[in-house]
Amino acid sequence: MVTFLFTFLLLASIGVITMFDLYLYERSLMSILNANIFFEKGTSQWMLFVNLIAGLIYGMVVDYRFRKSKKSSKPS
Repeated sequence: MVTFLFTFLLLASIGVITMFDLYLYERSLMSILNANIFFEKGTSQWMLFVNLIAGLIYGMVVDYRFRKSKKSSKPS
């Protein structure tokens, strides 16, 4: 569930940022998505992606631990 919420919030934030950029810059949807998702060399946007990947991995670990503890607590 944590991984699902992380993914949902990530996609929702990308959508809101894209809509704001569409209104602000008046460019095509694909050019704005390319600018928001793929970063250029020399920028510090890579730090954002490292944190996003770390958050996704953390969410997967939490979901795995929750699922594992739920299975072990079931009476046999």
